[in-house]
Amino acid sequence: MKWEVFATAPDQLTAESWLGLVQNAGIECKLQPGDTVAFLGVSGLPTRIMARSDYVQNALTVLNAYLGNSNDISSDNETTC
Repeated sequence: MKWEVFATAPDQLTAESWLGLVQNAGIECKLQPGDTVAFLGVSGLPTRIMARSDYVQNALTVLNAYLGNSNDISSDNETTC
């Protein structure tokens, strides 16, 4: 199974919140490994969120529905949702 980044949150706490919203919709997703390091505490750096490649569009749709098409959501290539 291939994973793709579908959004970049401004920090880890925001990413964890977005992750929960998408997971509650039944879409499997996770944080980009390496964007967070548990022993260093919560990261204030941008954190990428990934979904299986066949669910990326659904994940974006769910996230946009909750956040109202906020320009704060960006993918790895800097396109906004």
